[in-house]
Amino acid sequence: MDTQQQQFTELDRKVDRLYNLVEQLGDRITALSLEKPVLCESEMISLPSKTQFNSASRSNGIFQSLSEHKDILVDGSEGLSRYQNESEQTLSSDIQIRRLTAQLTAAYNRIAALEEQLLDCRINS
Repeated sequence: MDTQQQQFTELDRKVDRLYNLVEQLGDRITALSLEKPVLCESEMISLPSKTQFNSASRSNGIFQSLSEHKDILVDGSEGLSRYQNESEQTLSSDIQIRRLTAQLTAAYNRIAALEEQLLDCRINS
């Protein structure tokens, strides 16, 4: 396997792990919000509304709508067949690695924000 393919595979695994972490943090925040019904204003701004959460969970899981974004690369033949007619399918490995790196960075930032929110909830409790 060449270096770019190894980087791509490693980034793909990291993104998968981060999605799992974000999902777990989201579950924790949901549990905390149920325990503490009165949220401070900063918490209400950053938490998704109930309608956003319900609409996202209706479509085959919470992250289904996120995984269909044009910048998210899809694994497997089913995902590839949906986008084969688009010109973006011919992306070079370098561009794919850059996109995955950007997704990974965004996921790390989101995790940091969620952890900060959890700490604020615990401090205010």
